[in-house]
Amino acid sequence: MKLMIKFLSVAFMAVVLVACGGHAPGEVNLDDETDLRSYAVGAASLREARQLIDNVLEQYPDLDDADKQEAMIVGFLDLLHLQPRAEVERFEYELTARGITEEDMLVGLPPIEEFTLAEDDEVSEMLYTLGAYMAVQVLTVDDYLGDYGKGLSGAAVVAGFSDSVRGESRLNDDEIDEQWEIIRDILTQPAPGEAPGADTLSIGEAFQEQNAARDGVVVTDSGLQYEVIREGEGERPEATDNVMVHYEGSLVTGEVFDSSYERGEPISFPLNRVIAGWTEGLQLMQVGAKYRFVIPANLAYGATERANGVIQPYSTLIFEVELLDINPSE
Repeated sequence: MKLMIKFLSVAFMAVVLVACGGHAPGEVNLDDETDLRSYAVGAASLREARQLIDNVLEQYPDLDDADKQEAMIVGFLDLLHLQPRAEVERFEYELTARGITEEDMLVGLPPIEEFTLAEDDEVSEMLYTLGAYMAVQVLTVDDYLGDYGKGLSGAAVVAGFSDSVRGESRLNDDEIDEQWEIIRDILTQPAPGEAPGADTLSIGEAFQEQNAARDGVVVTDSGLQYEVIREGEGERPEATDNVMVHYEGSLVTGEVFDSSYERGEPISFPLNRVIAGWTEGLQLMQVGAKYRFVIPANLAYGATERANGVIQPYSTLIFEVELLDINPSE
């Protein structure tokens, strides 16, 4: 469905759900480390959703309707319970691809409430699906953190998301970013009892050494390597900006694990919501430029496995990136 593609890189069809009543998550104590981290993840999910909404708000102004946005909370909570009320097979596929099962459900979730189906409300349909998609991302983060004994609190995640939908977030952007830095630090360390992936790390380091010796390759203070394939002429983004790019990601073996070119459409995202190598590297580029980045593991996914195991812990990654556009933060 073309409408959904405006939000996501995959198409979903969702029934419309309208809440009969509000959600009331349990008490959340932001002085507690787990609750604070979990609340920030929920709030950040809404922040990401708003970026997607802003991309199509001119075409669908009702997406900003506060009453309709309750559908996002419905979809978010349904999916956290692993009980989507729409396009069940599609969401099951998304969860299975990430290795998420009932054993991975968040602890302390508020119960699912009864809802009344509404017909022919395309905007609520979009918002429900968007909320569910955000929950998939939350479950993925929780799955990774669980390997470190630092899983999320369901009540706090839902509170962070729902408070933010209603404009009542208890954290500002800087406080949310601070928690994401903590999460990033956790996930770039070996999990307890996990082999450190010495072979993968050493192969990557050897590749970096060889690549750094090539003509035209620049190595930054952080260890990021880049070379200019094509210069641009436009502005350079700041870390807080949204960017639109085309890219292809591969391993040092040459195996491609992700490509917007293959999907046939570029992707947009906030530059400070991606791996550190991207955040640093894209700020070097001007609109219209194309760069090749070699990103050490500590600036990529660290000790975590990604892409269904294609990206092993401590992998060095290679990205060719075209910077197509910048949407400055307000």
